[in-house]
Amino acid sequence: MPVDPVCGIELDEDLAVLLEHDGKKFYFCCDGCRKIFIKKPRKYKNNV
Repeated sequence: MPVDPVCGIELDEDLAVLLEHDGKKFYFCCDGCRKIFIKKPRKYKNNV
C-alpha cells in the first residue's frame, strides 16, 4: 500500500492522486499534499 510522503497516510492506489517525479511514482491523499510536495520535493522524497 502506498504512503503519502507529505502527511504519512496509507492510501488505496486506485484512489490516490499520482505524481511522477524523477522517474518514480508518488501517491498523495489529495491535491493539496501533491502541491506541497512539488514545492519542496527533496524534503519529502525519502518519507516513502
